[in-house]
Amino acid sequence: MARRHSNSLIFDSLHLEGGLFVPAVLEKAARGEHSAQKAADYLLPKGLTLTDEQGRAFRIASALWKHFESVRSRRDVDGAKATVGFALEFLRDALGFSDITVCDAPIELSDRAFPVTAFAAAGRMPIVIAPHELDLDEPDERFAVVGSGSRRRSAYQLAQQFLNASAPCTWAVLTNGRQLRLVRDADTLTRPAFLEADLDLILRDQRYADFAAIWRLFHASRVGASDATCIWDSWKREGQEQGERVREGLRTGVTEAMLALGTGFIEHPANDALRQKLQSGDLSKDAYFQQLLRLIYRCLFLFTVEERGLLHVSDDSPEARSARETYAHGYTLRRLRDRAIRRAGFDRHSDLWVSIQVVFRGLAGGEPQAVVFPFASLRPPRPFAFCSPWL
Repeated sequence: MARRHSNSLIFDSLHLEGGLFVPAVLEKAARGEHSAQKAADYLLPKGLTLTDEQGRAFRIASALWKHFESVRSRRDVDGAKATVGFALEFLRDALGFSDITVCDAPIELSDRAFPVTAFAAAGRMPIVIAPHELDLDEPDERFAVVGSGSRRRSAYQLAQQFLNASAPCTWAVLTNGRQLRLVRDADTLTRPAFLEADLDLILRDQRYADFAAIWRLFHASRVGASDATCIWDSWKREGQEQGERVREGLRTGVTEAMLALGTGFIEHPANDALRQKLQSGDLSKDAYFQQLLRLIYRCLFLFTVEERGLLHVSDDSPEARSARETYAHGYTLRRLRDRAIRRAGFDRHSDLWVSIQVVFRGLAGGEPQAVVFPFASLRPPRPFAFCSPWL
């Protein structure tokens, strides 16, 4: 399943878009290693284990999928009704949403009518179901919100707008039978944020481990009896708290990095020009500070895109593989991190700085080949100099 800007998690059938959850928290929950993930937390009767229930749910889901797959291509079957039937049974029998109520008419809120398919969790969680032939982000007239001035909405837009308009509802589930998506109310509709599972891939290929992960993440017990007891909200809050701690640590790290780099550039024997400019005032202390800060944040940017695998094209051509291998062995900032934690990796050579300049120059060029990094085509940097147009 293609996803434009998603973060692939430890299971390639799970995709996280935007800032709904912190990936590390979600991956821990997907493995069943987080808080509120014991049998009692999933409301299982005594005597049943999580493995028992996950296995039972997988067999039910597989049987439902087999029937759904057999009718999807039939012309004598209403695709929308078939999808609704499969989705409601899947949510009820495989994920534990036992109190689903189907809506007979659109839900009216603030002079607008929202064509929500059903509700679960005592009316606190709306369910939006799209026909299997429609993508969840594909606009269609059947998802239009009456009174909003627009005739077409996607299933995702309908769910998001309903959550933002409804005070009692914070989370929603939507599906087209092929994908299952979890969304939360948000302050903006311009930046999508959701967790999505590829049911087509999981059930077609009989991936039990992946199914167990979505069972742990999407189970009805995660909704809770109120916002205060909602497990999804607790996972989201934990991610936000982790982010605050990371930001605090980043502030300290940036300060230490600026001191180390600033001192190192000044002390390096080949940097007479830098020392003269600082002494004469041609380069002010503030300008030097700004260049150091720019360098550090460029490195942070590179660390991020390297970890997410966004720096190179992902095709399997010989050229792409060669570029990735060349970058990994000679240019990745990961090498700096690995050397920095080992005292034996410290030296006074400047080759690592030269390699960073090559990467900066390649990215600054903005040419397609710079994304793949065929380094032989790039203009070589000066042997060692801090004050350059690339910083």
